Amino acid sequence: MRRGGRRPGAGWRRRCAVAILLCATRSAAGEGAAQEATAGQLRQAVRADYVLQCAGCHRVDGRGSSRHGIPDFRNSVGAFVRLPAGREYLIRVPGAAQSQLDDAELAAVLNWVLEEFSAAQLPVDFRPYTGQEVAAARPRRYEDVVPVRHGLAQSLSEQGFDLAEYSYGSDRKP
Repeated sequence: MRRGGRRPGAGWRRRCAVAILLCATRSAAGEGAAQEATAGQLRQAVRADYVLQCAGCHRVDGRGSSRHGIPDFRNSVGAFVRLPAGREYLIRVPGAAQSQLDDAELAAVLNWVLEEFSAAQLPVDFRPYTGQEVAAARPRRYEDVVPVRHGLAQSLSEQGFDLAEYSYGSDRKP
């Protein structure tokens, strides 16, 4: 033994252990940063899908065009997921059901739209859409979406939720 009661090489082992611990900590921090960067890139890719597939009608900021019958997503669209039929409606509306996005991409865009434009209207137990859920509902397209939208708006209104104006088909009885 050396002076101070230490075994030979104990200082070296301790320095190696500290170095390994520091490397592991930095590696974990690096992985966290990499995961954050990847999540940010995925979010940007989903936003790009929204811009390419949805913003032509609903606009980049989600405000739609009530004069042209395109509803505003802001502070409104999240209420739909409070009803099972409303949740399915968002998948089956013509713009979503007929988009060029695959089922997983459409699920990601729906989740992004809800969180980006209408997070306050989402229920506390909101569960994000999945590709499987989209795949199951998407093929059953509506023959006439207008009465479906009016019916959902009525149900949600009875629960205290006001949806964005929907002038398309407003001259028709639901």
